[in-house]
Amino acid sequence: MKNIFKISLLSVMFVFFTNCEVTELDLLENPNNINIESADPNFILNNVELTFSDIMNGLSGPSMRITRMTNMFGTYNQAVDENTFSFEWPAAYGMFVDVDLIEQINENDPVGIPYHVGVARILEAYTYMTLVDYLGDVPFSQATNGSEFPTPMVDDGAVIYAAQIELIDSAIALLNQETNVQPAFELFFENEFDKDNWIALANTLKLRAYLNTGNTAGIASLAGENIIDTIEEDFQYNYGTFAASPESRHPFYVNNYLAAAGTYMSNQYYDFLNAGNSDAPFVETGIADPRLRYYVYRQRTGDPSGSNLPCTDNSAYDYCYVGNGYWGRDHADDEGIPNDGARRTTYGVYPGGGAFDRDEFVRARDVSNTLDGAGIFPIYTSSFTHFALAEAALTMNTGGDAASLLEMGIRLSIEKVTDFGNAETSLDGTDYAATTPDKEDYITRVMTEYNAATADKLAIVAREWFLASFGNGVEPYNLYKRTALPNLQAPIFPAATFPRSFKFPADEITANPNITQNSNTDRVFWDTNPAVLD
Repeated sequence: MKNIFKISLLSVMFVFFTNCEVTELDLLENPNNINIESADPNFILNNVELTFSDIMNGLSGPSMRITRMTNMFGTYNQAVDENTFSFEWPAAYGMFVDVDLIEQINENDPVGIPYHVGVARILEAYTYMTLVDYLGDVPFSQATNGSEFPTPMVDDGAVIYAAQIELIDSAIALLNQETNVQPAFELFFENEFDKDNWIALANTLKLRAYLNTGNTAGIASLAGENIIDTIEEDFQYNYGTFAASPESRHPFYVNNYLAAAGTYMSNQYYDFLNAGNSDAPFVETGIADPRLRYYVYRQRTGDPSGSNLPCTDNSAYDYCYVGNGYWGRDHADDEGIPNDGARRTTYGVYPGGGAFDRDEFVRARDVSNTLDGAGIFPIYTSSFTHFALAEAALTMNTGGDAASLLEMGIRLSIEKVTDFGNAETSLDGTDYAATTPDKEDYITRVMTEYNAATADKLAIVAREWFLASFGNGVEPYNLYKRTALPNLQAPIFPAATFPRSFKFPADEITANPNITQNSNTDRVFWDTNPAVLD
């Protein structure tokens, strides 16, 4: 793997606080000369956290496109190619080197830094399992040892998963120790270190792994354990408003509010949200999702037409345009791109730190009520946990009331989203915030649909998980591979085969003869779904 096992990412030793806008770049020693005695575990752990967030965010983007959360332009092979993993791959293994360094510091420290090591191990386990989820078999046992294994062999994905469960258990044991030495910086949760939150994440990662692998006994073993089941425990990366290098604002904001909007939303996602006034082939119409105005922001009130709507009168489209000013695109729509960056609907206040849609209808770069990019990346939230347990109850007979779990997942997501952000009152005094009746009407609609369903109950759980995941493409990608749900729009133009795994970076294939390039049809070890996915 070239040099990635020999070079620690300590050369990027910086810290920024998204809540107080402080940047620390005053290094007292050349970072390339850092050794065990002089290394500061706080800086190294901070870099591990930053790198982990960048990896997950980098995978989220293409995953959102292929799962219809945002528009996929063209084919799956264009959305997922040999360049897709070009940053995440070396970043992951460089992060593992930094985790090893934290371990070494702990071994040489007479007091010890068990909390630093515990957090680092959890993030390492999360990353390794994600690599398996996306790539299948990857280097593990020979990794991070470039002097002995310059071209490491891959390990079986199931073996790697099992090893990460053991690593998580060891991390929990470390976090259960008593020590006054705590990490100085926290970039997740509420920017304040709390070992109980990390233990909750660790147990939830086991739940996540057991759900992927169909391990009923594993899920049962978590009964009564501390897991992410309240909003206060949500595992999220917190962005700031610092605009200079290093950029601390949410990528959704940077890419869509500083100039013209660069992303098209998905027409099917609008359909799921009941955003438009067109025929909706996937969900019942009539009650808009109370998260709608928080998720997306309309820059224009008028309907697109002419050159701004190249799909007009094309029978291949399920939607073309859904109505109510929500400009988006159908799945795999690769028609020409008009000059509509100041018109297309874009990301809202949640989670990207943009604007709440209060019928202002001005360009995103001119709107007055943004959060200036101080959004979040919802990596794993309490709503996800409840949807996961509902899925397990339906598919694995793990016990629990799937209906109650579904309802709680929806409630937690709505509460999190509608409590997020800024003023929701328009310039003329109209209040567009989601009201309690709005929320209850939506929940009643979904639960009525669920209780009346027979074979489609899992599809409803999957759809609501999909909706609660806005801003995170990683969990919907695993969900879709695991269940072939929710029911998603087929590509309107031929788009090849849905990628059951991503491709290794081209440079890594060239450098390491022990890695064979994936095909998009290759399935990771836990993906036993025989369905052909669109």
